[in-house]
Amino acid sequence: MAFVHLHFHSQYSLLESAVKIPDALARAKELAMPALALTDLGNMFGAVDFYLAAKSAGIKPILGCEIYYTSGSRLTKNAVSKKRINVSADEEEANRLYHLVLLAKDADGYRSLCELVTRTYTEGFHHGKPRADRELIEKYSKGLVCLSAGIKGEVGYHCATGRPDRATETARWFQSVFKDDYFLELQENGLPPQSNANSMCVDIGKELGVGLVACADVHYLKKELAPAHEVLMCIGAGRNVDDSRAVRLNPDEFWFKDEATMRSQFHWMPEAVDNAALIAEKCNFQFKLKDEKGNQIYHLPAYLPSQWEDTNSERPPHMQIQSDLAETHRAEVFSADGTFSSENFLRLLSRKGLEDRFAVIAARRASSGPLTEEIKKTYYARLEEEVEMIIRTGFAGYFLVVADFIAYAKSHGIPVGPGRGSGAGSLVAYSLQITDVDPIPFNLLFERFINPECVSMPDFDVDFCQERRGEVIDYVVRKYGRDKVSQIITFGKLLARGVIRDVGRVMSLTYAEVDSLAKLVPEELGITLEEAFAKEPRLRELTDKEPRVAKLFENARALEGLGRHASVHAAGVVITNRPLVEYCPLYVAKDKENETVVQFDKDFAEKIGLVKFDFLGLKTLTVIENAVKYVRETQKIKNVPENQYFTIDAVNYEDPNVYALISSGDTDGVFQLESSGMKDLCMRVQPTNLEDITAICALYRPGPLNSGMVDDYINRKHGRTEVKYELPQLKEVLEETYGVIVYQEQVMRVARVLAGYSLGEADILRRAMGKKKPEEMAKQKDRFVKGCEANQIATATADHIFDLLAKFAEYGFNKSHSAAYGVLSYQTAYLKHYYPAQFLAALMATEMDNTDKITQYIADAKRRGIEVHPPDVNASQKTFSVVPPQGQGTDGVVKTPDVQHENIRFGLEAIKGVGGVAVDAILAERTEKGPFTSFVDFCKRVNLRKVNKKVVECLVSTGAFDSIAEQNRATLLESMQAIMDYASSVQEEASLGQVSMFDQYQATGLKMESDTSHLFTPTPDWPESKRLQMEKQLVGFYVSGHPMEKWWPLVRGFVHGDLEWLNTEFERRKALPLKERGVMVQRESFGPGAYRNEGPRWDVVLCCMVAETREIITKKGTRMAFVELEDARGKLEAICFPEAYEQYGAMLKESIDQCVPLIISGNIGLEEETAKIFFRTIDRVEEYQNKRINGVTIRLNPSQVNPHVLAQLRAVLVRHRGKCAIALEYSGELGGARFRSRHQLPKELYTTPSTQMAHEVNALFGGDVVKFV
Repeated sequence: MAFVHLHFHSQYSLLESAVKIPDALARAKELAMPALALTDLGNMFGAVDFYLAAKSAGIKPILGCEIYYTSGSRLTKNAVSKKRINVSADEEEANRLYHLVLLAKDADGYRSLCELVTRTYTEGFHHGKPRADRELIEKYSKGLVCLSAGIKGEVGYHCATGRPDRATETARWFQSVFKDDYFLELQENGLPPQSNANSMCVDIGKELGVGLVACADVHYLKKELAPAHEVLMCIGAGRNVDDSRAVRLNPDEFWFKDEATMRSQFHWMPEAVDNAALIAEKCNFQFKLKDEKGNQIYHLPAYLPSQWEDTNSERPPHMQIQSDLAETHRAEVFSADGTFSSENFLRLLSRKGLEDRFAVIAARRASSGPLTEEIKKTYYARLEEEVEMIIRTGFAGYFLVVADFIAYAKSHGIPVGPGRGSGAGSLVAYSLQITDVDPIPFNLLFERFINPECVSMPDFDVDFCQERRGEVIDYVVRKYGRDKVSQIITFGKLLARGVIRDVGRVMSLTYAEVDSLAKLVPEELGITLEEAFAKEPRLRELTDKEPRVAKLFENARALEGLGRHASVHAAGVVITNRPLVEYCPLYVAKDKENETVVQFDKDFAEKIGLVKFDFLGLKTLTVIENAVKYVRETQKIKNVPENQYFTIDAVNYEDPNVYALISSGDTDGVFQLESSGMKDLCMRVQPTNLEDITAICALYRPGPLNSGMVDDYINRKHGRTEVKYELPQLKEVLEETYGVIVYQEQVMRVARVLAGYSLGEADILRRAMGKKKPEEMAKQKDRFVKGCEANQIATATADHIFDLLAKFAEYGFNKSHSAAYGVLSYQTAYLKHYYPAQFLAALMATEMDNTDKITQYIADAKRRGIEVHPPDVNASQKTFSVVPPQGQGTDGVVKTPDVQHENIRFGLEAIKGVGGVAVDAILAERTEKGPFTSFVDFCKRVNLRKVNKKVVECLVSTGAFDSIAEQNRATLLESMQAIMDYASSVQEEASLGQVSMFDQYQATGLKMESDTSHLFTPTPDWPESKRLQMEKQLVGFYVSGHPMEKWWPLVRGFVHGDLEWLNTEFERRKALPLKERGVMVQRESFGPGAYRNEGPRWDVVLCCMVAETREIITKKGTRMAFVELEDARGKLEAICFPEAYEQYGAMLKESIDQCVPLIISGNIGLEEETAKIFFRTIDRVEEYQNKRINGVTIRLNPSQVNPHVLAQLRAVLVRHRGKCAIALEYSGELGGARFRSRHQLPKELYTTPSTQMAHEVNALFGGDVVKFV
């Protein structure tokens, strides 16, 4: 009788097992094992994966789980601390965790497992472990086989610790629950207690008549992989392998043993080995995946307009509208017996929805002609065709469910995206307002979404406002019931770079060593270690030379691809017709105790008929919503009639000004178009319509960029290359993309036009070309060529076109997806052009935690002449807000044509340490009783329990009282305690009803205020460096203006560029061939005399501030630092190695303390993931300038010059007298001709070329006139 493993852990026993399911099944097949049981620890994550893979391998799958349980109550959450003493034996026993192996015999057993495992998470989860108890085990024992789980089980534990009576009592209880399906598990793992436990279990088995079964408790595939498994467990425990506390399964007996080994080890109990196969014969559970016709079974909820499971709240209004509509058309929607027909309701809603949409369609066709009845017939015909296909494939309910929760969102003001993915190709979806992209003018294909010839579940990717996505999920829960709605699990894996880092850490390599090895892995999505070794010879060189590196990669290869952790899928939500636990077990994420999650990932959940709905959170929708809100607030102030308020749905998609903005590359904040690469592509393409933006979204991917396809598209668009078509018939299909195949839909249409494919067949062709399976490609090529020949197209031409299609299909993108994203790109660009202040304020409001983005958007605002005002207790709102323009921008700023700019005010909640509760209290008081008149008035009026000392300190430090306080910030902080004590006493008196003498005078109309000046302790104001430092600390950036703004005009002649330029140039250089990127550099590595090739480097000189340093001690005991640099346009990581750090460490600290920039020279590693500079030299700016400045030029327009101004200039130069030559340079226009003249000033006016001198001269002339030469 063949042996079967009944106690096997796969990679889904996260960081506990080093066995992948395919490897285990291959080994089982090699050993001729008829079956295999999956018993992962505490979960059933891999059940469907294992089941399908085993079926495919011809091995019987047995589904099970090794659960944790307590002999006490799962509901008790007071586990005994290891630090406690005098713990009673009973208390310790009640809190001990035991293991139990459960196997499903049939459908009842699978449901019992699902219930039991679910409840270990929802009811018993404690200290990271999902726990059952005897009550739960007994309740859900039906259909299960139970194994005692060796010495980790309760019986085995008592046997191993010499308590035979307790062991027998426990075994007797389990026998009473599971009857003949209870077995005592024997193991031969070499652990000292195991032998005694085995002997005692044999005696108990004889006494009670309980069967015995031999198991191996498999955690790794082969014996020699035991060390790699130890590394894996150390990763999970956060300990090093050489740590005395390291987690081990010693000795090395937890491997996938063959039958001969098992029979040899259990020669003393052969029937225990035989029983494994007998137990396997008991277990015959199978998923029912298809119906009698062979179609996939889906457990969709039955859509009813009136369904509402939440008895504690009323149905939302949109549901009543749907119910009324169904009643109005009862004869159409309900059958004679009153049964609701989702199919007929879909027909009704779709037709009505299309009629409502015609108004929008007509408005958007303004430039292309009126919406005629003939055109409407085209829409109706396609609608009817789609509706019938949806009904025929059984997905009417799916469309109605999606339309319903989107209708809820829209009726509650929750922004919803235009729809993306292939669902945007459906006219039914557009009619039901699931999507907002009309598929007909975009030539989008419904069959790309639902293929009638290869039916699979449709999948709408629905974007919601990120901040309110949860409201829509909550609605679905209330409509269908909490037990029928759940999110989906996802798994993080030990991928190539990650596994190197994890293994290196537990093997005690230094951070620098591990980091350098990980970065040698090429930056390719999904790359494996094997592929990395093939592409990067330096990995092989280091492995051959360095034993530690060789051992690291030996372990890393063994562990690569294993699961690392479980988390919640970002978007997926499952909705079912019955309680979810009838189909699958549920999981509770550690950080989300109230949210259940399906234990199968999205792909395997769908395999058993669970339907996933994507509820994606998209920040851009929040930005658009907030920007529109700001625009309307501005329009209200300007007395614009409410019926003329701006709406995003009414934007003109043919506005040349918007396309000009995109073409200029001025796309910071514009959806999908703000990266440096995208900006470059926009400037090259010069889009003039929405089709061009759609193409840009599709083309900006590695395939098209590296294949020359993008260059071909651009050259054809601009007439530099002739637009050619292989056949005249292709012009209609490819004209929109200048003859280049950009979209997958074009591949489908070409096949239909040339070879007579149906759209369903064409979608199968597209999929085949994407997968590139040789046998399927040969089959499709034969079909394509024959179809072409039938249409009088020569065989050679057909062959050639098929090969072209296959090539471009590899790079082709889903046009439905690009079109939807193109709409959002245009909308955000439109807002940026016409309402820049509102748009940038909305961006800042959604990026309050991202100081890099805030800095970028503030700089963008300043270039447009938009002022970003600091926080103010009388003017600021909770978040960023828009205020009317105040004054004019400075000379030289970029202004958007024909647009009057508002300005932006900093939000109070964006200040660190000022929470939402405090801000709400401040705004409530201000709204009720008016603006605050002084610092004392503020403290007297606000609730000081909510607006505490820490909050006030933060407000003072960021200048929020500057507009109302006569004292400087230093004085306010020094006096704050006394003033708050005084204010608190005033509030206390008021709360007790006491009236002061001053209040009595005020009551009689004599307004008197007590003198509070004595409360202030006059203190000298902070220097600018401290003021800026406090702002940076509390806000994350400089509210009063970035210090680099005054330095940049003085240093830009000495450096290569700012950090925005550097990051753009870094991306450009990385795209070049390796040899063209920069100079190859070697660096010491892994011991004396050993060097590694660092790859190409690029030398730069920069002027930056130091934002932060992190000092570390190297393995040699020297100090080095990781440094964060910044300027007004961006940030950059830097590395200061020991030699440089010893020399320049003090300067780095000085830059932080005094908020002054440094001139930094070094090189950029062009094989890093992001730009990173390695320091070579560091200089103070003024010292660097003095070494290089030969002269100073002041550039003036004659209109700026008069005797009074020249006298002031002379005074400035005398104050800064030095040895540097200075000249005045005049330029302007005289008599219609341009002129320039230069006047050298005498030596007595020679100057010291300092930043202060330049600042004073620039201020005198109201612009940037000083240039250092």
